Amino acid sequence: MCNAILETMLSASLFIFGGNIIDTKLGLHHYEDDDYSEIFYQKNNTIITKKCTRHSEFENIKKLRRHSPVSGGSETVYKVIPAQEDEVEKIKEDA
Repeated sequence: MCNAILETMLSASLFIFGGNIIDTKLGLHHYEDDDYSEIFYQKNNTIITKKCTRHSEFENIKKLRRHSPVSGGSETVYKVIPAQEDEVEKIKEDA
C-alpha cells in the first residue's frame, strides 16, 4: 500500500516537473527519469552524484528537509554543486 502511494507520488512529480529540480540558489537542473527517481527516493541529508542533462556535467545533489515557519510544515530542498574530478572518474570507472 505504501509503495503504491510513493509510486503514484513519483509519477505525478515526474509528470508535473518533467525531471527538473530547482536548487537552493534557484538554478534549474534536469535529470533522466531513472536518475530523477533515485533523487526522489533519496534519504534526508545524503549526497548522490548524477549527470545533469541541462548542463552536461556531473553534480552532487544533497536532499534537505527543513521546517517552514510560513506554512508551519516542512519542505524538501535540494542543494546542487558540481562534482569534483575524482568523483566523476570513480563514477565512470564503475559504469
